[in-house]
Amino acid sequence: MRSVDNARAFASAMLSVAVVPVITGIVSPHVSIKVLEAQGLVWVSLLTLAYMSSRAVASIIHAGLYRVLSAKYLGLLGLLLITSSYALYASMPESTYPVIKLLEGFAAGIFWPLMQTLVVDSVKPEWRSRWMSIYFIIGSLSLYVGFQVGSLIISVAGRGTVVWAGTVLCIAYAVIYLLVAPYRSFRTEPARRVPVIAALSELRKVTPYLPVILLVGSVNGLMKDYLFAYTKRVTGMNEVQLRNYWSLAGYAGLVLSYLLAHMQEVMGKTREVLIISSALVASASLMIVVSDPAAVFAILTATTVGLRVIRPVLRGVVSNAVSKPEHGIAIVNAFSNIAAGASPLLIALIGAALS
Repeated sequence: MRSVDNARAFASAMLSVAVVPVITGIVSPHVSIKVLEAQGLVWVSLLTLAYMSSRAVASIIHAGLYRVLSAKYLGLLGLLLITSSYALYASMPESTYPVIKLLEGFAAGIFWPLMQTLVVDSVKPEWRSRWMSIYFIIGSLSLYVGFQVGSLIISVAGRGTVVWAGTVLCIAYAVIYLLVAPYRSFRTEPARRVPVIAALSELRKVTPYLPVILLVGSVNGLMKDYLFAYTKRVTGMNEVQLRNYWSLAGYAGLVLSYLLAHMQEVMGKTREVLIISSALVASASLMIVVSDPAAVFAILTATTVGLRVIRPVLRGVVSNAVSKPEHGIAIVNAFSNIAAGASPLLIALIGAALS
């Protein structure tokens, strides 16, 4: 029975990371651009703050929810909340989008840590980093595909249809997930401590990795909404052009990230990979001094390489450092989400004060 659940869990996670980011790539860029056009960059940063703050809360309590609800119904709950947020984006004014992002972030904080836990819980410990790398590569490719699918929808049917299209697709996938996902949780033993305390009690085991977790979280937060909107402002591209441009930078970054992944997986140079990928992630800071599209493209590509390599490595290393993999996932997601939420707002406020 355990092997059957493992197979269903693994299939559910991989199918989800192949489909749901496509839908996200259709909807999220449009939301960011609408807020930029209506409210400005500071409001764009509020989108990320709201999303990542609520996601951090949900990520921490996810480990406890996983013991209470089966993966089928917990994942379905996350998908239905995501669908609800998309429907609200399509029907509410831009000034309400940061509030709606709270709902979307909470939904993502339930859904995505669950998918990551399903992966690490259904494979052998020595394979966790590799499968998490594959997981994130699939998710990244799917997101960039979603950007371009969104471009196609806008070109064919207009900007007003793109969010509704994502809403309908999310409903359709929720039905598929309900059919595929496992019926029961893997961690059925009763929790002896409050889930938040249980996860954070192991924080001392991962203290050496916290600076890197915070750096990666900060830059990842900037990449979600702020840098997309900032790139539109400094380059003057329209939404369709920017979606395709962003996707190409992402594809290039994914191809180059294979070289660093090879160093970590085949050559065993985890420390060197962490150092190199951290430097590439930090290169995002150069965006404040460049506006040329070619330079922006190079920085986005380097940042993508760093993020795509370091995120799965961190999750694999931290999951192996703690007693239960879901605790490691919870710690990484919680701290990176907090950093991701705070960094865009801080930078936006500094930029507004200096302008």
